[in-house]
Amino acid sequence: MQHGRMRHIILLALLLLGMHTFADERQMLFNDAWRFHRGDAACAMQADFSDERWHMVDLPHDWRMIPDSLDTIDTQADTVGWYRKTFTIRPEEAEKEVFLYFERIHGQAEIWVNGCSVYRSSCSYQPVRINVTPYLHAPWENNTVAVRVGSVPWDVGDYRGAGITHDTWLLKKSRIHFDDWNTQIQTKRVYMRRGRWHADMSLSAMVRNAGAATDGNMEVVVTNPDGKEVFNKLYPLHLTDSAVLEANIVVDKVQNWSYDIPAMYKASLRLQTTDSTIDTLEIPFGISTIEYTPYMGLVCNDESSPIQGGMLDYNNRLTGYTAFRRAESLLVEHMQFYGYTTVRCPMGLLSEHFLTACDTLGVMVLVDAFSPIRPDEEWSEQATVDNIRRFRNHPSIVMWCINDSLLEMPVVEAVDKSRPIAATDMLQDYPWSRERNPVGCRTALGYSLDTKRLAIPITMNVSAPDTTRTDTLVWLPEEQRWAWPGYEGDTMKVTVYSDNEWVHLYLNGRFVGNAKPDKQTHQATYYIPYVPGVIHATTNFNTYRLWQPKKARSKIKLYGRFIYTSRLFTDSEPDHLFLSVDRKKTTAANGELCFVRIEVQGINDNLLPDVEVPLTVHIRGPGLIVAAGNSEGLSPSLQTLRTHQGSAMVVIRPFNAVGTIRLTVFPEGMEGKDITVDVGK
Repeated sequence: MQHGRMRHIILLALLLLGMHTFADERQMLFNDAWRFHRGDAACAMQADFSDERWHMVDLPHDWRMIPDSLDTIDTQADTVGWYRKTFTIRPEEAEKEVFLYFERIHGQAEIWVNGCSVYRSSCSYQPVRINVTPYLHAPWENNTVAVRVGSVPWDVGDYRGAGITHDTWLLKKSRIHFDDWNTQIQTKRVYMRRGRWHADMSLSAMVRNAGAATDGNMEVVVTNPDGKEVFNKLYPLHLTDSAVLEANIVVDKVQNWSYDIPAMYKASLRLQTTDSTIDTLEIPFGISTIEYTPYMGLVCNDESSPIQGGMLDYNNRLTGYTAFRRAESLLVEHMQFYGYTTVRCPMGLLSEHFLTACDTLGVMVLVDAFSPIRPDEEWSEQATVDNIRRFRNHPSIVMWCINDSLLEMPVVEAVDKSRPIAATDMLQDYPWSRERNPVGCRTALGYSLDTKRLAIPITMNVSAPDTTRTDTLVWLPEEQRWAWPGYEGDTMKVTVYSDNEWVHLYLNGRFVGNAKPDKQTHQATYYIPYVPGVIHATTNFNTYRLWQPKKARSKIKLYGRFIYTSRLFTDSEPDHLFLSVDRKKTTAANGELCFVRIEVQGINDNLLPDVEVPLTVHIRGPGLIVAAGNSEGLSPSLQTLRTHQGSAMVVIRPFNAVGTIRLTVFPEGMEGKDITVDVGK
């Protein structure tokens, strides 16, 4: 009896392991171990081409962010890159449909499989999904994928990315499978009944069948944000070459998705024939009604939603246009901490990681559906259609924006009618910020992954009078320092940046005065004589405005105040380094990054923003440095860099191993400093 029970346990474990393996290999991440060559290469599309001397790279990859491309390659000639990778299929997969899915290739792409051209496009913001089944070799024989990416010559001052900049997948599907891009869940209405909120949803799911028509069933299961099942129904379906199920779903006790409470549901679709599951699809979604009115603006769930944010019109700074999961989520976290409820960006900058972070954290997204981000491209109708189909189930997208000519409206409406469509001239009254202010905050570019991306609710700058002008008073550019030799007794302009109600200023411990920051510019200005010492500004920060994850909201008291301070000191001699990292523990999963900030501080532990110090960095453990630089840009080397405005940043990518990463920074003329990050499974 004991042996029989043990045998059943082992069989169950093997069955579960087999199910897990099937689920993993149905959609396999295809990012690792590509061969890369910058420059053109004759015959590189052929399967028997030798690429042993090419560099080994992991995706996402932007070859123009590689340090040696910054100074040793002629940027006007650096317009082509090649990628190659081999893979095999198993005998049991020979009857499956195999797809290559490139979430995005930044440049003009041509793709070959085993020497056969399978795709060619000049549009860099169109997702690429190719059925490569007819081109594959027999099981266990090598299949070769070759990708040629062409890009336009570039100017260092106008950076444009190049390469396979997003995730790549190998999809192995049954001959009967879901077409996820043609599957959509929409909110029809949300209403009150018997004191509780209910929602009527609609599901449109398409199934592709590469074989003979047959009968089957589709099970639809919906779970709420707490993981509780709220809907379950089995639908009969005749499986033709493209069968579509139209179903109505009623959800009780609704938790609406909004920017302040981003409640996420999940729909699990299971396709069954003869009592076996042949395909599954999971769709995270939110329940919300969206409209735009001339009197209330954007209205979500019958409540006016504030559009306050900026244009995301640039890349992730030190990591280029690559869409690493951690870089995208950290970008959204910082925008939200600074008070952004909304971000507006071109469709070409969207990624699954970015939108997933917006979904789960609660940041609304307005998408310019017509605008590519490369200067050599024109609007592509097919690219717009494919992107809308791919992204339309994300609840964070609340509006599609089109050109003022309105030519794109019928294209967008044909794919998605669940959201408002706005011409860009409707949105001009909103304070879309394109330029970085003196402290790098409150603007879209200020949230790039550079040395200025820290969540600080108050900061302070100082302007000195231009003593060369005698006819009128002119202020010199703002600087974050209180060391002005030669200006003793002269009136200085002190600007405090904060979005709180009041700020208070002190000079050498003596109260100077308080002021109310302007609601539009978030600035409070003081004029005081320069006296060496310390100047500091304080503000009361209401914890109610501090974002917290939904699970933590019930654990904090939404009242009380924190006091935040910004200090500037006269001493300007560098004394030591201060290192900080966005997190002390991470995993070796694909897309993980760690951002280490390096600050030069004085004897009073204050940042010295007017100091530039050469640095040498060394890394040990299961990680590598993928980028290094400062707020001016990338460093030409991954081992040496220098601070700008007192700070610099190093980006680390963990290996596929467990251990401790130790980064040591050696500044010129000061003692070295190190910081560690633990890498777990």
